[in-house]
Amino acid sequence: MADDAKTGSLLIVATQRDDRRALFDALDGHEFEAIYTAKDVDQARALLAQDPAVDLVLLDFVGEAREAVAFCTQLHGDPRHAAMPVLGILAADAERRVWGFQRQPPGVVDWLRSPVDAAEALARVRAALRQRGIAPPPAAATGDGYRYVFDGSRDELIVSDPKSGAIIEVNAAFERRSGFSAARAVGRPLDWIDASHGREQRVEFARRVEQEGRVRYRCDKPRADGSNYPVEVTTQLAVRDGELVHFSVVRALGELHRMQAAMMLLARMLATGSGDEGVQRAAQLLAESLELDFVVVLSARPEEAGALLPLALVQRMATPADAPDLLRQPTLKLVLDGETVAHPEDAQRLAEADAFVRALGLNGLIGLPLADERSNVLGALLVGARAPITGGEGVLQTLRVAAARFAFELELRRAREQGRAKGLQDALTGLPNRLLFNDRLETTIREAHRTGEMFAVLFVDLDRFKNINDSLGHSVGDEVLVAVSKRLRASVRASDTVARYAGDEFTLILRHITQREDVLRIAEKIVRVMEAPLTLADGAELHITASIGVSFHPDDGNTAERLLKHADVAMYSAKGMGRNNFQAYVAVPEESHQQRIALEAKLRQAEKNGELRVYYQPQVDAQSEDIVGMEALIRWEHPELGMISPGFFIPLAEETGLIVSMGEWVLRTACRDARRWQQRFGLPLRIGVNLSPLQLMQPNLAELVRTVLEETGLEPGTLDLEVTESISVKGIPNLLETLQALHDHGCHISIDDFGTGQSSLDYIKRFPADRIKIDQTFVRNIGVDPDDEAIVKATLSMAHNLSRAVIAEGVEIEQHMEFLRAHGCEELQGYLFSRPLAPAAFENMLAERERLLASSSGAAQTP
Repeated sequence: MADDAKTGSLLIVATQRDDRRALFDALDGHEFEAIYTAKDVDQARALLAQDPAVDLVLLDFVGEAREAVAFCTQLHGDPRHAAMPVLGILAADAERRVWGFQRQPPGVVDWLRSPVDAAEALARVRAALRQRGIAPPPAAATGDGYRYVFDGSRDELIVSDPKSGAIIEVNAAFERRSGFSAARAVGRPLDWIDASHGREQRVEFARRVEQEGRVRYRCDKPRADGSNYPVEVTTQLAVRDGELVHFSVVRALGELHRMQAAMMLLARMLATGSGDEGVQRAAQLLAESLELDFVVVLSARPEEAGALLPLALVQRMATPADAPDLLRQPTLKLVLDGETVAHPEDAQRLAEADAFVRALGLNGLIGLPLADERSNVLGALLVGARAPITGGEGVLQTLRVAAARFAFELELRRAREQGRAKGLQDALTGLPNRLLFNDRLETTIREAHRTGEMFAVLFVDLDRFKNINDSLGHSVGDEVLVAVSKRLRASVRASDTVARYAGDEFTLILRHITQREDVLRIAEKIVRVMEAPLTLADGAELHITASIGVSFHPDDGNTAERLLKHADVAMYSAKGMGRNNFQAYVAVPEESHQQRIALEAKLRQAEKNGELRVYYQPQVDAQSEDIVGMEALIRWEHPELGMISPGFFIPLAEETGLIVSMGEWVLRTACRDARRWQQRFGLPLRIGVNLSPLQLMQPNLAELVRTVLEETGLEPGTLDLEVTESISVKGIPNLLETLQALHDHGCHISIDDFGTGQSSLDYIKRFPADRIKIDQTFVRNIGVDPDDEAIVKATLSMAHNLSRAVIAEGVEIEQHMEFLRAHGCEELQGYLFSRPLAPAAFENMLAERERLLASSSGAAQTP
């Protein structure tokens, strides 16, 4: 639709994710200027405070109705929003609570039911906007497909106006059975069908349809000749040409009784249970109810050269001794090839080619393939009778449902045979499915609670994927999903999780992160990767994009539900900003402020209460892989909250100034531990300690470091003070002089997180640095991103030309180590060797190293 045709902006406030998704999909791509979304009333208030142009609010009354009513009252009392209509969303069980108020909430002009019906939502939104004078373009006229279905239906169909009850349209079946022409019926009230359904009840009837969605009643329907015939009428809300209508299906009770008998049969079949015994009982019921002479259910095993295994056989007639084998007949082969064979009354037409039909004298034969949801044929259902199989289309439909029941049994058996692992894997992409992803997320949360690790959850949703399925077909859609899964898998590390969560939704867990910016760079990379043209199997090119939402643990939640919910909210923010981008979750300002105040109070007590810990991550020689040092990393172990991520509390400590006293405590503790281990194990272990910008602003920093070294007895040459590359020389007075003083005292200086800042080469040259640490952002993409590999090689070359040693962070797999070793990196640090360890665990590791060296030395001296 052209941009100049767009009209009206909408705000969706829905706590139910399915409703929010259904509404967004229903309204997206139509004539609306903008569609905003909010997960609850608080977020909606924050959004409206920014004064966007909103013409209609779709408001969720599904949860606590009082919250929504208060929001309506607030809108009604605000001159800016008083005229804004509200379209309420109600669940069946919540409806009484809302209608229990003395009057309808202010501003509410209409209601939707949850779960939301997309077509109904679009029609009601358009109607509400028209009431406000914002008239969308008229909907496209009903197409030929509608006329074919409407006029071709065997049931009598009636379309009527929801308000006046006047009949708008009837189909050919109505004219044929009642004898009334369409011209005579149109314009009459729907209650004309049933004399007992008086006109005074019309308003109550319309209200019931509105609230319940569907109303069913029986009556005697008049014919043109003055007689009546019993019918059942089902009236429900529907959308026709973009307008809400009442759609009534009128079914003669004679036909209805046959359908009810079929439904009873199917219900009894479903109650027979699973396993061989259940399948046999279901086949027996089928034979008895439909008066069949034989029923056979077969399982096909294409992996075993087409082997056929009968699961059930019911035979109610004598079979000649010389009767041919049913399993070798061409009719069965057609069914196993996926074709339906239906000769309910003229099976003898097959007799010339099918010896089994000829030998048994069958007049009725129906064969149906048993297929899984991907149309793979798993077996066959064959039924036959010497008399014609009567009942017409109803019997065939009953057999189709029975075939689905047998196919499900076969599919269940195959799934069990393939093992539980396959049950946790998406069949199309091979990725973990929702069940396995949720299990991994819970495991990651438990580990993070224990270790203080920060990680991220990404929610990836393909933009306008429904259009691909609708216009190009599900096979192309499947091809796209497989390609997307490969691109996602190639964009992250082996230690990360990529899952197909549902439909076109993918979820990721990115672990072992230290900075939020690292994750956002990955999200941006995924967006760019998705933009690359996709070549389909037929050679055509397709352009796809994705919207990504990001949430962080523990910043945005410490439960799987909250992390996924917040990533989902962020994803919809990305869609609302034009798609093809990513957004990190942003808490409601009030919520964020309260969290910050509470955490600051806890952090001020942490040092006094002894809740802070220093963990140590080993640094190893790239060639020998022996431990040469360790980096000191602060951790906060709260007695109730568990380990709290440094990525969460370090920024707060820097903002409040607490980082100065915390940094001094870490320096003193790390130096003391390092000295103790040097003495016990006889190793010149180097200890790396980070210096924050606030610490570097202290005029007495150099004197403080000298004092700590004297108190702990640690040699200055084994203390490595790490300074992040992003620190500004201009922003910190006398920075170079302070670092030079520390260097002159014998301490080593390292530039941390190298490659992520904006430092010039001249700046690096002037820094009194002995060592450069390559940031893990680049290391983890070794073997994945050639650009990041080039950055790593360039950094190594530059550092060596400036006589600086290099240590690489984030080494997680053998490929990382081999690449860095081949290009001359001196030292390595990462999860390939060890995660950060508590002091006792680190000491145990050193003791184990000493034991292994002693053991190998003793073995070498043995003659």
